[in-house]
Amino acid sequence: MAEERELVIIGAGPAGLVAGLYASRARIDTLILDKAMPGGQAILTDVIENFPGFPDGISGQELIDLMVKQAQKFGAEIRNFVEVEKVLLDGCRKVIKTDGEDIIAQAVIVASGSIK
Repeated sequence: MAEERELVIIGAGPAGLVAGLYASRARIDTLILDKAMPGGQAILTDVIENFPGFPDGISGQELIDLMVKQAQKFGAEIRNFVEVEKVLLDGCRKVIKTDGEDIIAQAVIVASGSIK
């Protein structure tokens, strides 16, 4: 039987983590999937100097670690190393097919980041 969630976010870079934070703060059952570890391109950045609240800058790793902790604090679940193969639209339901299981969601946010 497929797992059911209110919201599935594909991608755990900054955009996916922020979406997960706001959704989980709104008490939406939120699952964030990423094909690797959270962070996306930001994790590769030594110093991020244009993010509000850090006038002296912050390392990409530190910023992502804080974003992950904050999203999880409000209830977002993050699953690493999950490859999303496709998303099928079935009326009001969305079926997320991964390399290991199917997940049924009421809503999906695609935050897949940049393509190199």
